[in-house]
Amino acid sequence: MSTSIRMDAADHALSAASTITTLLKEVSNLIPNAGPLTKVLGVTKELIIIITQMRDNNEQCSFLVERILGFLKILSEETERLNEPIRDGSPTAARLNGLVS
Repeated sequence: MSTSIRMDAADHALSAASTITTLLKEVSNLIPNAGPLTKVLGVTKELIIIITQMRDNNEQCSFLVERILGFLKILSEETERLNEPIRDGSPTAARLNGLVS
């Protein structure tokens, strides 16, 4: 499994939106009576941060699921090779207990 970092179009769009929002917020801070605009841009920036974090977590969860499925495949192959179900005291059970404790 490779964990190469690659930016897709959505990543680029989020990055650009974040930069533009930050710049507009900085400019709006210089404009007298731009209070609501500054607040809206601040909220927009926070939403972009949350969306980015959700995308990152999704990728991390996908990686975790792939690792878990790989581990389960190894356990399944081991159980088949040993021709024995997973029982207390078996090497496979010991490995599982090590994971959950």
